[in-house]
Amino acid sequence: MSLSFCIDDKLGGVTSLNYNLLAHTPSTNLETHVISIDLTESIYSRANVNFPVTHQVNFAFSNKENYYSVLKRLRELIPNKAGALILNYDTEMAMLDNYEVDQTTYQLVHDDYNLLIAQQYEHVVDVFICHNTIIKQKLLSSLSHRAKSIFYLPHGVPVPGFFRNSKDDTTPIKLLFLGRMAENKGIFDLPVINNLLRERGVAFEWLCIGNGPQLDDLKKAWNPADRVEFFSPASNDEVLRLCASRDVFVLPTKFEGSPVSLLETMSVGLVPVITKIPGGVTDIVNKDIGFAIEMDDNRSFATAIKKLSDDRNLLERLSANCRRKIVEEFDVTITSQGYHALFQRYEEFYKEKKLKKLKVGARLDHQMIPNFVTRLIRTLLSS
Repeated sequence: MSLSFCIDDKLGGVTSLNYNLLAHTPSTNLETHVISIDLTESIYSRANVNFPVTHQVNFAFSNKENYYSVLKRLRELIPNKAGALILNYDTEMAMLDNYEVDQTTYQLVHDDYNLLIAQQYEHVVDVFICHNTIIKQKLLSSLSHRAKSIFYLPHGVPVPGFFRNSKDDTTPIKLLFLGRMAENKGIFDLPVINNLLRERGVAFEWLCIGNGPQLDDLKKAWNPADRVEFFSPASNDEVLRLCASRDVFVLPTKFEGSPVSLLETMSVGLVPVITKIPGGVTDIVNKDIGFAIEMDDNRSFATAIKKLSDDRNLLERLSANCRRKIVEEFDVTITSQGYHALFQRYEEFYKEKKLKKLKVGARLDHQMIPNFVTRLIRTLLSS
């Protein structure tokens, strides 16, 4: 059996989720492949991950190219072997709508953006996997005729052997942001929450972990007098060890599916104070775990953090609950089994595809236009 993944070379939860699935592949006779897709003009930080697979290929393309040429080159990298082909984003979906493959296709529907892709390209997808309940319900509502091929499988994270140390009541509460440094992660709310905490007399320290296109803008938005440190660790183990030195995970995000960072920080005992986004967050965070706050309500974020700072017994109780929930419900050694069991059923789910060859790209993206012509014209227009 062949198990192949198309994964954008982009730092974040989607890459982590796919990595965790590959790192916990069952010990069967599998040939594993990763095609790491990199749009050279992308503003996002690269993951630069070496996946634990038999074969890994890095596929780079430019938005100056004829998109149909890109899709053709991508198809040439897909193994011509029966098995499961795991999809995440629109580049590989557009490729499937133009070229037949031998594999059974599985789309991981992470969030509302992936939901739109699923609705557009459902004719080339054999199986949909959602990892939060809201996305599954939305997909069932829009693709009711595909109910037998839509599954809900929560994803998981490795459970580290270490755990945050209990903190003395007299120490400042230690706050953490972990995620991509982009506006839709709510990064510019962090200095606002910071100022509200200072007004309320809370003693605190910040650690911000991550990289992204707006990191420098975030640093400028912070008061230089405040206690905030920024890190971009080289490995996930280093990330988790830094997390374990904190108390509270603060994520005022505006857009999420099921944030891997939530599970990772809970695995070392951090208490979440996070935006109340239906699905992944509301599936996980209840009053015994942490605080789910309405979007853009920075005052309530500050109130929740102050409550944890004032009541360290509450902090410790919730911290223990967070760790326990990950161990019992989100240990990737257990959750990955459901994914791989579904991949093993590839023969059962395979169906012949009726390609629609939906139009993609712009005017210069056309199968009859040579790639060098499209690239030359776009290069000239951009200079």
